Amino acid sequence: MDKELRRIKQAKNELQKLLLFGSWLTKEMKKKGAKPPIIVGGSALEIYTFGHYTSGDIDLVAPREWVKEILLSSGYFREEGRYFISEKLGLFVEVPDEHLAGDINRVRSIKVPETGEEVFLIGLEDLIIDRLLACVFWKSEEDCLMAEVIIRKYRKEIDLKYLVEKAKEEGVYERLESIINKDEGESPQP
Repeated sequence: MDKELRRIKQAKNELQKLLLFGSWLTKEMKKKGAKPPIIVGGSALEIYTFGHYTSGDIDLVAPREWVKEILLSSGYFREEGRYFISEKLGLFVEVPDEHLAGDINRVRSIKVPETGEEVFLIGLEDLIIDRLLACVFWKSEEDCLMAEVIIRKYRKEIDLKYLVEKAKEEGVYERLESIINKDEGESPQP
């Protein structure tokens, strides 16, 4: 375990550190028979944008007690409120929920080349909805921009029907429509 944690500490950049940490935690969760963590929020955005957006923390959906046990027993983390902090590794981890706010069937996995282990990410469409919710209800222009960036970057991979339906359910369809209209000049069709 120490070898893997040292590798995280020596990561060349924040994106590599995030992927190595996710890979290590996934492996440790599997050893315990727990569901692997799903990277969400700004952390998922960081991966989907290949590090162009940086979050500063790691947001996970996972069984919190399992994460707590693994992180604290590593000797690298301490718990402070709802966060797990490692000064040694330069990591700040939060487990905001145990249940994914999105479709579990849309979760994506990527293999981390350095470890051969997978990390799991919230699906693109659900990440876009998450950003649109912050954009509309928190009036976060940065989240509006990030939703737009993800839509443009992954346009051909996005399930537009699902995205439109979910946007309507969540009350963010108008904002989604305005982003898509910028690019196409027409309304998204379900």
